[in-house]
Amino acid sequence: MSDFKENLEKYFKDFFKLVSTDNGEWTVKGFIDIYKNIYTISVDTKVVSKVLELMIFPIIVKFSKENNYEMVLSSHQNHYPDITFIDRKTKKKIALDLKTTYKISSTKVNGMTLGAFTGYFRNRDSNKNITFPYSQYEKHFILGVIYSKTDSYNSEQEINKLGYELGSAQRKFLEKYIADNSLENLDILVHSLKITNEAKVESIKKIIDSCLIDEKEKYTLNDLESIVSVVRDFEFFVQEKWKIAIDRPGSGNTKNIGSTTDIKELKEGTAVFTKTKNGEKVFSDFWMYYMTQDMAKSVDLDKPPYHNLKTYFEYKGIKQ
Repeated sequence: MSDFKENLEKYFKDFFKLVSTDNGEWTVKGFIDIYKNIYTISVDTKVVSKVLELMIFPIIVKFSKENNYEMVLSSHQNHYPDITFIDRKTKKKIALDLKTTYKISSTKVNGMTLGAFTGYFRNRDSNKNITFPYSQYEKHFILGVIYSKTDSYNSEQEINKLGYELGSAQRKFLEKYIADNSLENLDILVHSLKITNEAKVESIKKIIDSCLIDEKEKYTLNDLESIVSVVRDFEFFVQEKWKIAIDRPGSGNTKNIGSTTDIKELKEGTAVFTKTKNGEKVFSDFWMYYMTQDMAKSVDLDKPPYHNLKTYFEYKGIKQ
């Protein structure tokens, strides 16, 4: 059990060669039909994630067979975890969720959700939305894939050449313009870069537009080498879930545990709960009783008893 992480990591050392070219581009260029036409893959995160999962799966199968695990896949897309490994000798179970996210800078990613903090997480003998009851799992791991969006990456490189450095806010504005090429989004971006000269604004627009990947374009096998991959610069990590979790829910209104967005913390497993005494137990207790505002109102509370680790320790009367 203790060697699960180290053993799985070994299987992904050579995986870079499968997913990445020498210059960092994704080896996947698109979808091909029976007429040998190639259609560019969408940069949509769900599409990228699904294709990456298909590429990862044979590695996982090989790992399972060679390390004497029985593999049980989730029967439904929204059930936890993606894969259950059962040690054939001890019968102990390990949960593995596959997660992908894209970089928003050289040190930050967009973030991930790490599973629900209600339902099976709280009722740990329940079979609802989970392959086996939560209490039966010895460990919970995340296999994460981090990548850069090629159009964002190339656009930033070209903008940097003009002498403009993009901070986190500018990168978000760039992402918005790439997603929706409206003049309004362009104005927000150039205003954040303090560009007012019309010629420079037009120059920035042309640079970004030239980096955009046309998802409607159709290619042939003769074009294969020239097709620009939609993502690039892959990094992998395997970490226990609690080691990369934060003390805030993930994005949206879903009741999911949020992850750190710091790439170093993801790769080293050094997020906020690892910095506390008995971090794994604190993680479990924190999320077991965490409430959103709506959850608090449903039990006649004006507000949740705590909303982060600091207020959790105050509520519990624990000195750190």
